[in-house]
Amino acid sequence: MPKRILIVDDDTSIATLLTEALGMEGYETVTVTQDLRFFDAVKEHQPDLVVLDMMMPYLDGKDELTLLHLDPEIPGMPVIIYTAFPNAQQQQAELRQLGVVEIIDKATGLEKLTAAIKRTIGEPQGVAR
Repeated sequence: MPKRILIVDDDTSIATLLTEALGMEGYETVTVTQDLRFFDAVKEHQPDLVVLDMMMPYLDGKDELTLLHLDPEIPGMPVIIYTAFPNAQQQQAELRQLGVVEIIDKATGLEKLTAAIKRTIGEPQGVAR
């Protein structure tokens, strides 16, 4: 079974790009473009990894992670922040306590994100390379 990644980004063009790129790598993806659906999507899909944007309309990425971290029924899972938020690196210590393994600037492109995903959860299962 392929490893499942939850993509959370309110920009539908970015979410679509990530879905297609990670799908081509062999990962199963679930996309949420409304930040208020994040919590439900984690419970429903139980992803192996979350790729999360920091700048969202209602709850920012840090707020989402804080709420998730407080729920004892949801097991910890690695999170990669993929964002254009300029101050994300300054919050690195606080974000790491909430499960963030890496913070990647969207301007660096998909290669850095894909490499971080592979370092974090490995190659997709069931995919011959």
